[in-house]
Amino acid sequence: MGTVSVYSDKLVWLANEIFAAFPQEASGLSFYTLDCACVYYQRVFMDGSLDPHVGIYRDAENGPCEICMSKDEDWEERVVDEIVVYKSNFQMAEA
Repeated sequence: MGTVSVYSDKLVWLANEIFAAFPQEASGLSFYTLDCACVYYQRVFMDGSLDPHVGIYRDAENGPCEICMSKDEDWEERVVDEIVVYKSNFQMAEA
């Protein structure tokens, strides 16, 4: 399995976890991968606005991140990739 596939699978798993925790509050998620391999994320609300609170995810196998644990306020400058994931529902109604 390639690196891109593993990375995508991790973000899909994380998105599903967050959507399950906040089922009515977010229509999407903005993921920001940092140069230290941490993933910062913000919920995207139904009106398209971003949650002002930023969450942080890091694989447990990588151990704690000294850079992110220091509450670095300039994390935006360390972003190497950005992905937005939206949830969608399709419903079929019988006529």
